[in-house]
Amino acid sequence: MKKLIILILTVLMLCLGAASADTGFELGKPFMDFTAADTEGNTFTLSEALKDHEAVLLNIWATWCGPCQSEFPDLEKAYQQYKDKVAFIALSYDDGDTNEKIAAFKEEYNLTFPMGRDEGSALYNYVAQYGVPTTVVIDRFGNTGFLRMGSFNTAEEVGNVLDRYLGDDYTETAVLTKIPKKGTTRAYPVSVRALYVDNENVKKFHFTLSGADKPLPVYVVNDQTAHLRFTISSADDAADMMYYDDAKVARVDLPDILDAQRNVFAYDQVLESPEGVPYLYGLYYNVGGDGDPDLMEFFLVEKEENLEDVAAYLRSMDYEVTWEEAAEEPAQAPEQKAYVIHVLDQDGNPVPGAAVNFCTDAACTMAQGGEDGVITFDGAPENYHVQILKLPEGYSFDQAFELYTGETYGEWVLHVANDRLK
Repeated sequence: MKKLIILILTVLMLCLGAASADTGFELGKPFMDFTAADTEGNTFTLSEALKDHEAVLLNIWATWCGPCQSEFPDLEKAYQQYKDKVAFIALSYDDGDTNEKIAAFKEEYNLTFPMGRDEGSALYNYVAQYGVPTTVVIDRFGNTGFLRMGSFNTAEEVGNVLDRYLGDDYTETAVLTKIPKKGTTRAYPVSVRALYVDNENVKKFHFTLSGADKPLPVYVVNDQTAHLRFTISSADDAADMMYYDDAKVARVDLPDILDAQRNVFAYDQVLESPEGVPYLYGLYYNVGGDGDPDLMEFFLVEKEENLEDVAAYLRSMDYEVTWEEAAEEPAQAPEQKAYVIHVLDQDGNPVPGAAVNFCTDAACTMAQGGEDGVITFDGAPENYHVQILKLPEGYSFDQAFELYTGETYGEWVLHVANDRLK
């Protein structure tokens, strides 16, 4: 099923192009000085912009690029927040994107930061990447600090990058190889990674595709809305990198759909596909590391008669397709014999020696973690109110944070802030 995965991830993140040759571009080294004109006739020169800004954000894009379009609202939000300190410039490398076309695009998307043309694709070729959007942050010293190949997911991600290059304590070039995370206090229930469709009359079918190593699940919802429920494992990065995507290329961050009362991630998916297509293709995955071997892909349809539409779509990609109804087999989570909390910082590193209280209306019991950051409490099952008591020096947490366990044993990942990573 690699064709499906490649298709959706390409659409979500990057519009592919041809790679250019080695040009001397290198992270941590001076970025070539350049001059470009924006759609309003203003001249933007890198060296001049750095005279009155602490950094420059350069975005290389094209009007036809879907991921470029999807990230521009987030770049606009970041621009409004950082424009006094960071100079923004977005340049289309496509010869067909005239100034008039770019100006119309800018107006359509309500963008206010400078936009123009990358004449002769000079910057695109210099950066030597494989496609657009590509974003570069050049620091106050004129050096390349950060490169993003593909779209940002949120304005917060843009800000997390820019914050590392601002302030009086930025005295030498720092290279970022990934988007930094903020140290927010959050807790997520963990067991095993699984997807469930909680509609009352749902039916599950397994589609067998030629050359595929596992069947592709297709759910007949028998309703206009699919009630999706997600669970994650302790190895999944729910805080910033765990997503559900639907066929409309709408990405949902798992933290945004956490039902804290039920201790599950829940999402209502309306079965409306673009261009009248009677099915939705979904992905559930973690974007960390070098890909996700546990990526889950599936289809949702409203009626059983739509199964043939899914099959026709798959056949159009040269698959041979058969299908049969399948029983829903709940994912087997390990049996819990205690309440377990993994205390991690924003980069996923264990926080040693953290202490929390497990409280009922009658009493509180303190539990402390070891060097591995794991806190275990085997008190009688009750709906405990968990409060953070203390963290090691150099770590902090939101004093208002609270967690309710529910009346059965369970496991959570608790993120706190390593203040050295802010």
